[in-house]
This record gives sequence, structure tokens and C-alpha cells, in this order.
Amino acid sequence: MKNMSANHQRAITKSQRGSHLLDTIAAMRISVGDGLDDAEFSLLLRENSLLNEAGFAFLCFSKGFVTLTVPEQDLTGWYLEEGGIAPEKKRIAAGLAEKYELSLYEPVDTIVTFWQPENGSAATHHHLELCRAGLTVVVAHPHYLKVRLFGAPHYRYEWETHRPLKLGPELLQDWAALYGGPLEEMTRTE
Repeated sequence: MKNMSANHQRAITKSQRGSHLLDTIAAMRISVGDGLDDAEFSLLLRENSLLNEAGFAFLCFSKGFVTLTVPEQDLTGWYLEEGGIAPEKKRIAAGLAEKYELSLYEPVDTIVTFWQPENGSAATHHHLELCRAGLTVVVAHPHYLKVRLFGAPHYRYEWETHRPLKLGPELLQDWAALYGGPLEEMTRTE
């Protein structure tokens, strides 16, 4: 019985695997339907050992978002001394926001504890949030990248939250520039 399950998982992966990580995840979510909750679906994806793309790898799926690991980051390249986002990172994010027709925000990271490590920064850090019609689409942080694959900004029925968002297959390739990926040179302006 266990072997049949493994064969079924491989069949799902082979039949749904696209050329891009986000497309593959969206296709698999649609394929399994509501038989799996987000935690179970995340486990299924981890078992199917999805490939990395542009330095990003699958971490989990929750509430329409896929959370990805990012290449290791030097936080001094991300933050100003007072905790805001560095100008170079904001410039790259602004270019991506324009390309994908998103609004760019820089909200403060919510602190979930009053404890500060002895060697940690006392500054409250920010992250980048890109939205469309009041719906958060991308959250960029030096420790992770979250991308909404499903959802609707204003919905009357629950099923509308399962509507796929059309973002473009090159999204992760583009976002690699923010994380020091190979496309960073292409986004530089004179």
C-alpha cells in the first residue's frame, strides 16, 4: 500500500510539474483540491522534492501563499541603521512593483516578543510588501519570500479565495535580483 502511495505522488508530480516552481505548486494545489488542508499539502510538496528556482526553494503553503526560502542574506545590505529598507533594495523592489503593476509598501515587522538578544539590533526592521487592489501579493523579507498564488481582493463567496492569480512565469527569476541573484546586474540603471 505504501508503494502505491509513493507511485501516486510521483505521478502527480510528473503530470503537474511545470517549468517554473510557482506554476508547479499552483497546478498541484488545483490537482489535489480540498482533500488536503494547507499543512497536508505542504507535506505532500516536500515529499515530492520540488526543484529550486533562481535560488528559492519551497518551504510551505498557507492561505493561498507559498513561502520560499531565500539565499543567505547579509542584513547590512537590507537595512539602514534605523531599521528601514536600504535604498538599493527599495529601488529594485520599485522596479518589480512597476513591472507587475503592484503598489509597494514598507511596513514595520511586527515584534512578537519584548526580548531582544544581547548582540541584536535595537532597531525595528521593515519588510517589503507589494499589493494589488488591497490584496497582498508578495512579501519580501531577508529571511523569506512569500508569493500569493490564490485569492481575490474582494469576494462574496468563499470559493473566490481559491481563484489563481496570474503573475507571470518569470516572477522568481525577477525577484532573484532583490536577493543578489544573477539578474541583479540587469536591473541596474545608470
